[in-house]
Amino acid sequence: MPVVNRGWVGSDRTRRFRLRHWEYDGSRIDGWDYDIGAALVREASADDESELLVALRAWQLRPDELAYPWDTDDPR
Repeated sequence: MPVVNRGWVGSDRTRRFRLRHWEYDGSRIDGWDYDIGAALVREASADDESELLVALRAWQLRPDELAYPWDTDDPR
């Protein structure tokens, strides 16, 4: 039986990560102007997965707490 590519990509050792924590005005989330009044709370970058884990720990997050964007309330 042939192997079917389901869109998953293996690890990429050159992959970099950028983390951004935004706060939005809840009354604007459902509209086109959701970003008016949005505030960038903090951001970080990581050169590899080990640095990403360090950044997530610093933000008191675990990878299993993260969701795909389409499964969140983030309007972006």
